[in-house]
Amino acid sequence: MTTAFRGAEGYEFFKDRLRTFPESADDFKAQAKENLSLLDGQIEGREFICGDNFTLADIMLFCFLHFGTTVGQNIDPELKNINSWFEKVKERPSAESTA
Repeated sequence: MTTAFRGAEGYEFFKDRLRTFPESADDFKAQAKENLSLLDGQIEGREFICGDNFTLADIMLFCFLHFGTTVGQNIDPELKNINSWFEKVKERPSAESTA
């Protein structure tokens, strides 16, 4: 996700700071979407990413996906489990106070 952002929406900011791959940004976005689709199936029936407990995995993925929503990389509506999980995490007091 970050590599796709650096090569697309964030290119102007990162082009002189890091090695970026603007020619591959669409491929990186497609790979991220495939990975999220796989995860969407894996979390079906779970409260959180790793099961019933809120973990660092939830925090990290929420941060990446939340940032994505601020730069036009919205979560695919077809990813029902990811979207449900995202909304649940977004309602946590810790997320509300930082979003």
